[in-house]
Amino acid sequence: MAKKPIMTDEHMDGDRPARPVPPTPLSAAPPGATRPVDPPAPPQAPAPTHPVSAAPTGRDASGHVRPKTRILGYGAAPEAAQTGDVPVDAPAVGWLVVTHGPGRGASLAVTSGMNAIGRGEDCGLQLDFGDDSISRDAHAYVTYDNEARRFFVSHGGKTNLVRLNDTSVLTTEPLTHGDTLRIGATSLRFVALCGPDFDWSDP
Repeated sequence: MAKKPIMTDEHMDGDRPARPVPPTPLSAAPPGATRPVDPPAPPQAPAPTHPVSAAPTGRDASGHVRPKTRILGYGAAPEAAQTGDVPVDAPAVGWLVVTHGPGRGASLAVTSGMNAIGRGEDCGLQLDFGDDSISRDAHAYVTYDNEARRFFVSHGGKTNLVRLNDTSVLTTEPLTHGDTLRIGATSLRFVALCGPDFDWSDP
């Protein structure tokens, strides 16, 4: 007996739905392939051990300010206070106060020993207030004798006179508290600090 032919899909009725075709799987990565690795992050700078502050300094090519890092806590220390003996001017033993003429109201400190009165810078009692009738060099002297605790006034040997209480001084004369000296057109009142009741040598 003859065999029946085997029917295939090609011989089946065209109205029969076709079989679904399974999806084609994605091809696997070839052996040895690796996934891309992210580049390593830049190393972190160590934290500063001292506080820092940013100060603008200069500009870059685009005109932006470039910050400058400045480390605080360093630098030259303030100058230490100088120690040791500090020179001190000789203490005043009295004063001459201008009561009339140029420089009225000015006071000049008298110190122990001889004090030259004149307009020059070398004079201990400089009367450079505009009275040109006063000699530049030692018009007169006021002297304090610390051992005797007394004051004296004497002429400086110039042609211009010195007057003590309106009397010409031709030799050395005692000078007491409240006396008036007249040199040129300038009058001065003498104020004594030291004397029989006080001296800087007292304990």
